[in-house]
Amino acid sequence: MQKHQIMYSGELVTLRAFELDDLDEIMQHWNNYELRKFVDNVLPVSSVSEKEWLERVAKLNPWRDHELLFAITETKTGKLIGGAGLHDISFDSRHTEFGISIYNPDYWSKGYGTDATTLTLWIAFHILGLNSVTLRVFEYNTRAIKAYEKCGFKRVGILRKRKFIDGDFHDEIIMDFLADEFFERFPPGTKPWGCKR
Repeated sequence: MQKHQIMYSGELVTLRAFELDDLDEIMQHWNNYELRKFVDNVLPVSSVSEKEWLERVAKLNPWRDHELLFAITETKTGKLIGGAGLHDISFDSRHTEFGISIYNPDYWSKGYGTDATTLTLWIAFHILGLNSVTLRVFEYNTRAIKAYEKCGFKRVGILRKRKFIDGDFHDEIIMDFLADEFFERFPPGTKPWGCKR
């Protein structure tokens, strides 16, 4: 019997709900500076704080809370490797902001983030009926920028000198993806790769 219910599977990853028993796996990697420099906060996070976050996430309802978060697991093994989310969902203007983090560095630059991004976009456009997904990425995160562009995101703006890290200021790039652009690759009624729903 499966430990977790599978919701959406692509070629490499499965998206499922976060569970409280994910805490230990998250904490193995979350305080890695090489990972954290790509998110807003590079300060250490305690397991108590992360447990409180998991408890909040486990209760999220996108229509009530305007947020939807997924655990990213490797499809072959079921191992938790990261998280992806749609934040500040506006059902009035049909817009959201996307975020993703592959926690485990063993899975960086191998297509897992690209697969998870495409699945999350599919959910945003095909399930939630959104029209626009934006993201923000620091200019030095070239690996992520390459993956986002591969998925179809376009650069639409820059927030200058937005992040101070390693003794210097860095720009933050704004990217977006529109539903009609996504539907050119995955028209209504289609599923990405072997997406099981």
